[in-house]
Amino acid sequence: MNLNRSSNRSSFFTLLCVIAAFTFAPALRADIPPDQVKAAGAIPLTTELLDKMDKFVQAMTADTAAKAELTEVGKDPSINPDNWGSTISAKCPKTVAVFKANNLTPEDFSKAIFAIMALSFSDEFAKSEDKAVKANFDFLAANKDRANTVFGGFLALSMPPDSASPAATP
Repeated sequence: MNLNRSSNRSSFFTLLCVIAAFTFAPALRADIPPDQVKAAGAIPLTTELLDKMDKFVQAMTADTAAKAELTEVGKDPSINPDNWGSTISAKCPKTVAVFKANNLTPEDFSKAIFAIMALSFSDEFAKSEDKAVKANFDFLAANKDRANTVFGGFLALSMPPDSASPAATP
């Protein structure tokens, strides 16, 4: 394993965690903001959905053209949880083809990834009176490692290739 790449990934994920902590800091209190509740229950999380998401992430990792397209559109500061799927659908034809090949839509993927993100930052969702949110929290608790793998794979898609590091030796 290339130590520089591993170190860069570790630093990248640490930075993302810090950013996410500040972004979701209100969710760490007892009062969960309505937008986080909305995100947490936007789509039912299921094993089938995680399977499709995992296959999509793996396919994207192998498709440099689609990955570059997704990385480029990700630089747009106007993208948010409400428009991520529609933006990808409108601006990323190669990425959309990968979604279609894995029987998934950008909208469903974005709803699920943002649900996983929201649910991961507060145990208060366990007490939610919203049945969809509670069901998703319970599903995520039972499938945390799997969901974390999918989420981590998705985050890794936005990492630029580390051209400064030497190629790994077999």
